[in-house]
Amino acid sequence: MARKIVARIIVALLLGLLTGYAMAKSLANDSANGRDLTMKEYIANFEDHKEELISSRMPMGLALVSGVIMIVLVFGLYELLVLGVDKTLAAVDRRKAPDATSSAPPPW
Repeated sequence: MARKIVARIIVALLLGLLTGYAMAKSLANDSANGRDLTMKEYIANFEDHKEELISSRMPMGLALVSGVIMIVLVFGLYELLVLGVDKTLAAVDRRKAPDATSSAPPPW
């Protein structure tokens, strides 16, 4: 049981680090694009950008089903990663544990 908790903590930390790294890279990219953007470029593409925002409507039913599928996939991936880390920790733990068959039998 303790090994599963350790596996969950390891997977949560790794996924958190990966997500944080991806967000930081995305924000850095957006910041760089914002620094390079000029007023003329912004105004020239305003109508295209506005049309893109208006036309990207998704029906509520499709959004709900997509959201449920994505959450199930995320938690499924999380549980598979926890299972893999747990198995790895179990294999490492078995190698470190003393072999019970090599010790002498009890004196009684």
